[in-house]
Amino acid sequence: MRRINLLPPEERRRGGGLQAPGGLLGGLLISGAVVLVLMVGIYLLFSARLSNLEDEIAGLDGQITQQNQRLAELAPFRDLQASLDAKKPVADGIFRSRFLWDEFLEGLSFVTPETTSLDSFVGEASPVNLDAPVEETLDPPGSITFSGVAVTTDPETGNDGTTGGYVNVADFVLRMNSLRFLANSELTSAELDRETFEEPAINFEVTSRLVTTVGEDGEEVRLNGAGGDAADEPPGDAPPEAPTPEAPEPGGPQPGGPQPGGPQPGGPQPGAPPEEQGDPEVARAERLGDRPR
Repeated sequence: MRRINLLPPEERRRGGGLQAPGGLLGGLLISGAVVLVLMVGIYLLFSARLSNLEDEIAGLDGQITQQNQRLAELAPFRDLQASLDAKKPVADGIFRSRFLWDEFLEGLSFVTPETTSLDSFVGEASPVNLDAPVEETLDPPGSITFSGVAVTTDPETGNDGTTGGYVNVADFVLRMNSLRFLANSELTSAELDRETFEEPAINFEVTSRLVTTVGEDGEEVRLNGAGGDAADEPPGDAPPEAPTPEAPEPGGPQPGGPQPGGPQPGGPQPGAPPEEQGDPEVARAERLGDRPR
């Protein structure tokens, strides 16, 4: 079928002039639609990211709440740590300037002669000084009074007699002066007792000064309870492994047994100090202050 335009020529020209704006409008509409789609896509993208961020913020808020609860539970310990930090200098001063009663009693047990026996002693150490420098001797010194009994047997001859009893008392006084914890030991009284015991004995009393050296057993209190050397080692520094002993040859010396021509187990070792070659009790007494007689 053939299309016939019945419009006059003037109208035809006028209608042809309106076609161009219609095409431009369509292009603008298409561009606007594309921009709208892009904006919707960007909006959806940022909405999803915003939702994820809100979820992360909610999770962080929950963690912050949990941490705040833990901090509230640990608040008493924080106050305790602050209290410990405030009291530690005082504790360190007391620790440095205290008298070592345990070591003193151990040394006293080793240097007391067998011919004497202590009934009692009353002692008072020097007062603690928080500001005293290390290795200084506290002043005034402490004091101690020993009360004991000495037998009247002469330690050299073994004969009984009053003179031997007083010699034993004098030996006790000399040995007290050998202890590093004591100084200026003096005999206060000595009296022969023939009634209390089956055999005569000498009741005596000796006074001495108690010497306290600052920092002799350390300068500060160990709050971690690390008393041994192993606790002071950093983690990971494991001791080296012991080498595996080789199998002994048939007929040769056995491991742990006496070696031909070598020192025998339990005997003195060549080149060892004299105190290690003798009685171990004597060596220990020498380290504490005196050799038992």
